Order: sequence, then C-alpha cells, then structure tokens
Amino acid sequence: MKNGYKTIASIKKDCVSFADKVLETDFSQMDDDTLCVTADQAREPIETASAVTEVIFRKTGLKLFSCQLQTAYALYNGHIAELSTGEGKTLAGVVAAVMYVKSGRKVQVLVFNDYLAKRDATENQKIYEFCGVSVGYITEATPIRERAEQYEKDVLYISAREAGYDCIRNFVAYNESELTGGEYDVAIVDEADSILIDEASIPLILAGKAEDTSADEIKVMEAVKKLNADDYDVDEQDGQIWLNDNGIEKIETELGIENLYDNNSEILSDVNTALQALHHLTKDKDYIVRDNQIAVVDEATGRITVNRKFPNALHRFVEMKEGITNTVNTKIYCSMTIGAFMSQYSTICGMTGTAATSANEFETTYGTRTVVIEPHTPCIRTDLEDAIFLTNAERDEALLEEIIASNAKGQPILIGTASVKDSELLSKQLAEKGIEHSVLNARNDEKEAAIIAEAGKPYSVTVSTNMAGRGVDIKLGGASEEEKEFVSNVGGLYVISSTVNRSRRIDNQLKGRAGRQGDPGVSKFFISLEDENIAPFFDENANNGKRITENDKLSMVRTAQTTLEGNEAEARYTLKKYSYIIEHQREIMSNYRLAVVKGEENPNILKNEDPDFYENLLEQTTEEEIINAEKTLTLYYINQHFSNYLEAMEDVKSGIHLAIVAGKNPFDEFNRSAIEFFEEMKQDLKCDLLTKMQEVEVVDGKIDISLFNIKPTTGTWTYMVDDSAGQFNHLPALMNMVSKKIKEKLSFSERLDRFLNRKKN
Repeated sequence: MKNGYKTIASIKKDCVSFADKVLETDFSQMDDDTLCVTADQAREPIETASAVTEVIFRKTGLKLFSCQLQTAYALYNGHIAELSTGEGKTLAGVVAAVMYVKSGRKVQVLVFNDYLAKRDATENQKIYEFCGVSVGYITEATPIRERAEQYEKDVLYISAREAGYDCIRNFVAYNESELTGGEYDVAIVDEADSILIDEASIPLILAGKAEDTSADEIKVMEAVKKLNADDYDVDEQDGQIWLNDNGIEKIETELGIENLYDNNSEILSDVNTALQALHHLTKDKDYIVRDNQIAVVDEATGRITVNRKFPNALHRFVEMKEGITNTVNTKIYCSMTIGAFMSQYSTICGMTGTAATSANEFETTYGTRTVVIEPHTPCIRTDLEDAIFLTNAERDEALLEEIIASNAKGQPILIGTASVKDSELLSKQLAEKGIEHSVLNARNDEKEAAIIAEAGKPYSVTVSTNMAGRGVDIKLGGASEEEKEFVSNVGGLYVISSTVNRSRRIDNQLKGRAGRQGDPGVSKFFISLEDENIAPFFDENANNGKRITENDKLSMVRTAQTTLEGNEAEARYTLKKYSYIIEHQREIMSNYRLAVVKGEENPNILKNEDPDFYENLLEQTTEEEIINAEKTLTLYYINQHFSNYLEAMEDVKSGIHLAIVAGKNPFDEFNRSAIEFFEEMKQDLKCDLLTKMQEVEVVDGKIDISLFNIKPTTGTWTYMVDDSAGQFNHLPALMNMVSKKIKEKLSFSERLDRFLNRKKN
C-alpha cells in the first residue's frame, strides 16, 4: 500500500491537493501536436493527469471536476473511491489508467458486464490513443485467437468474470497457442462493491459434458417430495432446512436404508440438496423458468446473470423440481472464486457510488482503504423517514396511495421490489387502479435500456426488482429539457422501496437512482414486519402485550438489517476460509499443468519410476517421443483426476454438518478431507501415467497412444455458481440445529471415537 498507514483524512487531503495542482496546470495553449507529445512522454502523475485532462476536454468537450481527479489519484494509490452516481467515474478511471501506464504498469479495467467493457473502451479509445496508450476490450463473443492480442494492450476493458474465465480456461489447454489471459498487474475495478464483495465468493466454473442424472438422484427426489412440513425443520433467519426425526425415518423407509447417517454420505448429500431445492429455493424469487431452463436471479441486481447456475447437484434437483428433463449434466474441470482470481493482481483499486458501509471488509479482504470523495454537485435528494407497517396488506395499501398521489402530479416514480413475484403482484395492483407503468425484472431485463430511458419522464411509473449494478442513469425528463424542468418542479424522481434489503449498501444504491448530479429527488422505504427479511426477527409477544411504537418497529427493522449484514459478511468469510485450501491445491495443479504445457516441466514418470522399461523404450523411439507422450497423458489425467477430486469435495461440503454431529470441528474435518483426497488424487494420477506409459506401442519409431482414447478436452463451457444456498454459509446455525435423534444414529465406531477423544482431552 503506497500510503502505508496514513489516516483516511490524510489520504483525502492528498487527493484534494493533487486535484488542485492538476487544475492549476494549464496546457490549453499547446497545439495538438505538442500536447500529443507531452501526453505521450509524461511520467510524473501531475503532468500526466494534467495532459490527460486537456486531452479529454479536446476530444469530448468535457472539463473534469476536482472530484474526478481526486478519484483518479485515489485509484492511482491503490484505494477504493466512493463517488456519487453521475459524477463521472468512467473518465476518472481513464485518467488513473493512463497514470499507471506512464509509470510502467499494465492495466485491466474490470467492469460489471460485456456491454460496459465494449462501451467504455470504444468511447475512450481516442483519448488513450492521443496519449500514446493502446486500449482494447474483450467480451464473451471475442474469439480465443484474438484474445492474446487484446491482452497485450496497455489498457484492457473486460468484465471481471470473463477475465476469470480466461484464467481457468488454461486448465484444459494442450499447447501454448490455446492459452488465454494476460499479466495480472493493475486492476481498476468499476462497481467495486459488486465485484469485490457481492461476487467475491462466487465460484467460476470450467465444465464439460458428464453422464446423465443418476437413478439414485431421481429416487431421492421422489422420496423427499413425499415429505410434509412435519418431517423437516426450517430456520428462516439463517435460511436453513434439515430433516427432523420423523423425516429421517420416512427417508430411510422410502429408500430402504437402515441408517441414513452410516456410510451413506452420497445419498445423504442428495437428500440435503433435494430439501434445499424443494423447500428453500423459490421460483420467481431465486430463479425463473425461461425457455425450459432454470435461470438464476441475482439477489443483488434482480436480473438474470448470464451463465450462472446453482452448484451442480442443486441445479439438477431444481430442474427435477420444475420437471425439466432435457438438460446437459456437467463435469467440473476447474473452479476458482472471483475473490481468488482478484488476488492474482499486484495492485487492486476500485470505484463505486456505495463503498463506505463496506470499508472494513475492503480493507481486511484486499488491504485497500476506502476514500469518500465529495461530489462536484452536492446531493439535494430528500430521504424521507421509513414507513413501517405490521402487515404486508397495510404496507401495500399505503404504498398504492403514495404512488397514486405522486403520479397524479406527474412525478416519475421508481419502485424497488424484492423479487419477480413481488414486482408482478404490484404490477397487477397498479393495473387494477388504472396506473400505467412498466415492469423491469428478470423476465424482461433485455428491455432494460428502453425502460430506463423512459423512467425519468413525467407521469412514468417503473416497477423494478433490485436496481443495484444496472449501471444506467435515470435522466429527469429523458432527453427533453422542457420535460426535465417540469419533473424538477414536481420534486424530481421519486424512488420508493417496498422492502428493506439485506444490506444498507443495497438500500443506498436504490436511493442513489434519484438526485444524480444535483437533481432534485425523493426516496422513501415502505417496510412490512412480515417482510421475509424482517419476519424471522420479529416476535409479536416480545413486548408482553404492550403497544408496539414506531420507534419499536424501526428498531426491529434496523436490528434485523444489521444482523443480516453480519450474517452475509460472516458467510463470505466462511466461504473464503473453506475455499482457501481448495484454491491452494488448484493453484498447485494449475501451475504444474501450465509448466507442462509450456515445456518448462517434463513429467519424466517412466524414467524415474521404471528406468529399465524407459531404456528399453528408448531403443525403439526417441526421447522427444516419450516426453510428448507423457505430456499428453499428464495433461489428460490431471483434468480427469482433479475433476474427480472437486466432485468428492462437493460431497464433503454437502455433508459438512455430520462433522458437527460427531462432535468434530467442521473446518478441521474439511481440511483433513481435502488434504487426504488431494494426496490420493496425486497417487492415482501417478499410477495411471505409469501404467499407460508401460502399455504404449511404438509404430515406425512413433509412440501411438490412440489406443487409450486419450483426446484433448473439447466442448467445454464456463459458468458461475450461486453458492448462497450452501451449508458453508450457515455453519454457525448448523451447530445448533442437529437433532438428538441424528446423534443417536451415529455408528458405534463414531460414538466410540467421540468417547475416546473426550477421554484424551
């Protein structure tokens, strides 16, 4: 960290001082040729930023404000900058990127999606090129053969997940020409909170086609479908579900198993997964069914994320739940979280409109400080006091009255809802009242640009699922200045939320849609104590019959939200802790495999393990032939065995609560299993390699391995996994939810093990 342990106040002072010096530097009298040379040859930050500022003005007509230059300097010093919506973060990122390049660094600007990668690179290309900086972009559609060239650019715009996919695609490469990815030097992260926090624990998956769903999974699903509400217990606050004593007996009877908890780990894992699919994941909230496929809804943004799935078995069980049968099962070859991918960069910095509430997490996770930059135009939005109701019905009535009243005077309204289902219910209620409106949710997010373009016009009413990460500003009056004046006079955009989000940061992102660049605006939250985020924390009997005051309600809501924020942070920490050893092992295998691909490492398995056979083979062929054969076999078997290892660890994840039942530390047991399985995998890999090399045939001096049906991995694809329903997220809760009956069902050996361990202690 360049600024060491400077206080935030000191860092902000440095940013202001830097911006002042840049604005005092006048390059306006230079002709274009002189400015071009100056921008190209500049190396000192102030000179570079001053030159880029003048270039931006000449190419776009926009003069940078102090807040943008402060943001650029914060980025250049490896910080997270919070700058309000509409204040020009994109151009601040351009200034910072050029400053980094002129100091000898390579920069990747990591954005939220492909659209932004292409837009920002294309729109700013003339600025970069005038400064002697090359720029490119990569999207999902960019052919593999063109990616290497783009990665050589000084500045590359790419979505964080696409950059991560390129990294893990190398795991199935068989020669250097197939390698993707570039130098992981500087990452400037746009929408930093979404990418570095919300998505940090999401695994990126590289997969291929696997065998069809097993008959055992189908039997388990049918058995779990027969359970009723008396057969399982639910912890709504922690989002967990588990079999109780009745359910255990029914499942054992249905599947013909004497003891579900004795050497039936795969079946138990499937039972837990089926329970999650049937009774925890909700259609039109957690996912929608579109084109006969399960499309996962991102909780933070309310939109469908392309190429996202639930963890492999869970996704299959959700498909079975919805009667979808024409699916392709996947075999995971490599997995890597976005957070682990980000850790490869030498420098991480970022910008967003909402970072302050997550400052501690940014610092503890990435070592980055958070600097709040004062906007050029102060926000004049009015944030009204929350309206809190005992029931959903009361909330809905008040919400509709507010919408009708505001719509009557022509004020544009944006209503945030919690789910697709909620947005469609509100849409129906508005239609019954004769209120014209648009709906933006996961079913029609392809129409987002058109809907947002109309959202700031007079009398417009837009119902949306969460607006976080949508990245498009709502302009008052649209393109019409006359309509903008009308909208401003009636109060500006009115942002209403029908729910409280699981994080204050998400609430602030919704509020931030109003009041951009000094525009007038209003926000208000309508909250029901029956809301699914609040209800688990609300106990009507807690006040012993006393009247619940408005302050009591507000306290309940804020306590619930604070608890949810803590739970989410703890879940991210837990996922990171448990993924550490898997990531370490992935790194070992990836680095070794990459070295083999590049020819920097030769397996030498035959030479080291069976030198006599090696010498005999050498008499029939060349050393190069042996090396090439071993290389091909090594790359193939690494893919196969590491895939099996990941599958085994998925089973361990699903049954992690059994460690708690047995009185053991789940983290220790998980690491023990990971180490044990990894060592077994390495031995299996070594054994298969040696066996195959001892069976090779030589034809005309060439080693023929075609008989082994060894083919390079083809037809792979990438996707993200939504791991939020996994047991790792809720291990503290799991500690307390295992029934006495389960403990009684432990095998004698397990109970004896517990007894002996207790005696030792």
